[in-house]
Amino acid sequence: MPRLRRLVPALVAGVIALTLSGCVPAAPAPAFPTSGPESDPTGAAAAAVVQRADHGYAGARVVEDQAAEALTIVPDHPNGALVVFVHGWGQTRWAVLERRGESDVAHSLVARGFTVLAADGDLKAWGNSASVADYRGLIDDAMSRHHLDRVLIMGESMGGLATMQLAREVPEVRAVVAWYPVCDLRTMTQPRFQASIDDAWAGRDRAAVSPVRVGDTPMMVWASPQDTVVEASRNAAVCVAEGRAAGADVTYVRSSGQHGAPSNFDPATVVSFFERAAGVDDAPVLAAAR
Repeated sequence: MPRLRRLVPALVAGVIALTLSGCVPAAPAPAFPTSGPESDPTGAAAAAVVQRADHGYAGARVVEDQAAEALTIVPDHPNGALVVFVHGWGQTRWAVLERRGESDVAHSLVARGFTVLAADGDLKAWGNSASVADYRGLIDDAMSRHHLDRVLIMGESMGGLATMQLAREVPEVRAVVAWYPVCDLRTMTQPRFQASIDDAWAGRDRAAVSPVRVGDTPMMVWASPQDTVVEASRNAAVCVAEGRAAGADVTYVRSSGQHGAPSNFDPATVVSFFERAAGVDDAPVLAAAR
């Protein structure tokens, strides 16, 4: 999908404004201010710090790793837990900053001390092993770099396939939030998806995601019966049933509207769920939401 970036010089760092298109309409970008360059104790190439205009939010900086096609929102007072955002089809890592529902959740999480990681996933993370391995590597690096010991995952649409696998494979994962997740790749038959699915899987057997295996990680799933892009009865309901069968504590929130509708995003509920799962529910409010 087309996207446009404008780079404008600033006194210390560049201000990057990005317009995205994806499965749901884009919204104006809420801004996280940034501070000085991120230190790199590993000795690898230093991550670039992206500076955005201040829209009334304080207490965090955005660190972009261009080589890894990832960004991390780092609160000034971290609570020790990492939230990984796995985006949907047609999106990039910037969706967590620039799409209204996702960015509202991210702001609320960072205000409570959560570090938030988002990555491009090669733009085609249809649950293929390479994309899952990439996310695992980024999680390990973020945990080491920022001294974190707990992981929460929130996956959207296409990202549901990688989300469920990461929840099973990464020992530090405490809970999952899934927004209208794809849970069975066989259901994604619309022509617009086929090229990226074929590219991601490159002729390999898709049995691992037909449907995806779900473990016993606590989970909250949001999906609407009106969704005609990712049919809830063949996807979200499948993940819910698989999770419960595996012994997971699963909450199924039946939202309303079409794919990506605002009813799927409730920042306060997500924050409360993640705080309980990560054992940080007594954490103070660290920064005011915009």
